[in-house]
Amino acid sequence: MSPARLHVTGSIFLIFSILAVSSCSNPSEADMSPVPAETMYAAGYAADSSDIWIPGYWKNGTWNELSNASYGGYVRSIVVSDGNIYAAGYANNSSGISVAGYWKNEEWTGFDNPYGASYNAYVTSLALSGSDIYAAGGASDSSGVCVAGYWKNGEWTKLQTTSGASEGAYVTSIVISGSDTYIAGYTGSSSDACTAGYWKNGTWTELQNFYDSSKSAYITSLIVSDGGVYAAGSAANSSGVCVPGYWKNKTWTELTNPYDVSKSAYVTSFTVSENDTFAGGYAISGSNVCVAGYWRNNVWNSLSDFYDDSGNAYVTSVVVSDSDVIAGGVAANAAGVYAAGYWKNGMWTELPNAYSASKDGYTAHVNALTLASD
Repeated sequence: MSPARLHVTGSIFLIFSILAVSSCSNPSEADMSPVPAETMYAAGYAADSSDIWIPGYWKNGTWNELSNASYGGYVRSIVVSDGNIYAAGYANNSSGISVAGYWKNEEWTGFDNPYGASYNAYVTSLALSGSDIYAAGGASDSSGVCVAGYWKNGEWTKLQTTSGASEGAYVTSIVISGSDTYIAGYTGSSSDACTAGYWKNGTWTELQNFYDSSKSAYITSLIVSDGGVYAAGSAANSSGVCVPGYWKNKTWTELTNPYDVSKSAYVTSFTVSENDTFAGGYAISGSNVCVAGYWRNNVWNSLSDFYDDSGNAYVTSVVVSDSDVIAGGVAANAAGVYAAGYWKNGMWTELPNAYSASKDGYTAHVNALTLASD
């Protein structure tokens, strides 16, 4: 991808929601309130026998296909609120155009591309605030350039950047905190490098690449916690190696590649739980294998590919519940076919492709996880 002109493409970078569970402290079991059970939702897609990406989500391991998917689609964000399930992404129409939108309880709502119905658009992240639905993403214009913005209750708002609208921008995450709206991503620049940053209430804040300002930097996940704005991603050094890390209130914290610092590593998902930071992603080893894992308080925790140690694996979303760390993603088997699933405290659970009998069948991907109390 040429970073100066960002076009509408697929991405594994997604945002997520976390609902923590607390228990009653009364030692008398007779007097204890029942602890609500948690349901896990893992959203993404599964490829069918025609290699069409069917959008959907697994609820506690059971696949739910989403409507309006005859021509394929993709879920990139999932939120559960008041018993309603919102899954956002895009669905392809009969002309092969990607239409941005979301499913509420499996019913599709599509958004207009403000630059024309014949151009692609997509949602990468969804957030709720009261009765308002915010869907952040991008819309391709007549030049094929991706324009960053968001739909609030279906109405489009373009996000301006200091680098110029003609060079494109890519949105990865949206968070509503109080009365403030934060939208993270990266933009193209005249130097052919991408610039990381976020929009707060529509105003762009650039985040510095502390290694080499002429090289690209990216944000893939943003959260607001206790007054801190955490923007996680990667920044390229002078050698072009992507260094993982995060900015907290514009100050960079480096997360090193534990295998080979001359190889790139990436953060794809980030959260904070009880003052601990969790950054999910992957690191490229000395033998050029992508190893899934997460950094907890800047310390790397490897997650094994249970099919083949030489196969690639990636974390795409990480959530924390009590003492459990759950990381969703994909892992390749010996044939190089990716299976969707998640690691819970390091143990892998495969999520079945409903259109294939085994992990050696068609590809499936998890792009976002969330937990909700029943």
